[in-house]
Amino acid sequence: MSKKIAGMQPSSETKTQEKGEKPVFPERDAARRDFLKVSVAAGVGACAVGAPICAAVRLVTAPVFAGGTGGKFYSLTTFDTLTEQPQKFFIVDTKKDAWTTLPQQKIGSLFLRKVGETVLALHSLCPHAGCMIQLGQKENPQTKAEEELFYCPCHGAYFDLDGKRLNTVPPRDMDSLEVEVKDGHVFVKFANFTFGIADKRAT
Repeated sequence: MSKKIAGMQPSSETKTQEKGEKPVFPERDAARRDFLKVSVAAGVGACAVGAPICAAVRLVTAPVFAGGTGGKFYSLTTFDTLTEQPQKFFIVDTKKDAWTTLPQQKIGSLFLRKVGETVLALHSLCPHAGCMIQLGQKENPQTKAEEELFYCPCHGAYFDLDGKRLNTVPPRDMDSLEVEVKDGHVFVKFANFTFGIADKRAT
């Protein structure tokens, strides 16, 4: 049995319950409750402040993530100036976002070549990962002969002059574009396409 010293009362910090139960500390419990209240209030305040901040960030960055290019015809050249040799042309247009308008900007490029009485238009971005396709003398992966080919310097994709893929690096052929010839002028409907997939899908 524990002995009690006369004239002394256990303080609230040291008072224990009988039968070996855990100590009871009222002051500590009250402090813990106060701390939890402050924490919850701070969390609610952070959420209230954070919501408009997130909305503001989204508003600022929205133009950067805006949609792609497509659906517009551009007059690029005349039919008589084209040959069977591919020629590169740039698409020039006004570039707009939420803040600025920049006239006469290069927004894309493509290759044109004459095929009989028609015109073939091929997008200059590789369908594998979007690198810029080049034209030059290269070894054909299939025939091993040196010939003029479209090729991607980034990952080794090869295409013939009709845009057909010659190895398995690219997931599909070069992306062809819609062409119209009116009064001797060549119009191309320019669009961009998703990279890295087998299907030709406009962005």
